[in-house]
Amino acid sequence: MKNLSVLCALCLLTLCVSSCDFFRTLAGRPGSSYINEKRALIEMVESRKAEVRDSIERARLDSVARAERYAADSLHAMDTLKHAGKLRKASSIKNIPARRLDRRCYVVVGAFSNEGNASRLAARYRDAGFESMVFRYYSGLNAVFVSPCNRVTEAFEAYRAVMCLPYASKETWILVNE
Repeated sequence: MKNLSVLCALCLLTLCVSSCDFFRTLAGRPGSSYINEKRALIEMVESRKAEVRDSIERARLDSVARAERYAADSLHAMDTLKHAGKLRKASSIKNIPARRLDRRCYVVVGAFSNEGNASRLAARYRDAGFESMVFRYYSGLNAVFVSPCNRVTEAFEAYRAVMCLPYASKETWILVNE
């Protein structure tokens, strides 16, 4: 009987020392180290997902801020040009075939009845580094368009650059195809 009580005491001591992991492994269940590894992996994946969500949200906010700045700059440029009388819509000018305009904005630096004069001025602006072209109105005038672009802010910057040239005309204006 004494051996039985010693054996029971040893079994109880083994149970107390070995904890639940012993019985879990006997039952084919995962132990605490496996559970802790999985928990750490899940926390790492969740942390990465949170970082990606934060990154996407930051990118979205940056995009919204960029669009708001673009809209504000565009409105400022249009207001400045309208106030100076240097902005005209293609639809308000009868002699311009608007369907032939492939860009939204053009800087108009001159208009000539003689096509040769228009070509010479276009070449002069081309030599200065601007993209230029001669555009024939329905009325027969040949306009020299410089720096075709799709944004009003770009046209405004081109207008300012053109106006810095010594041979720039005070009659330079921006044509908007709307």
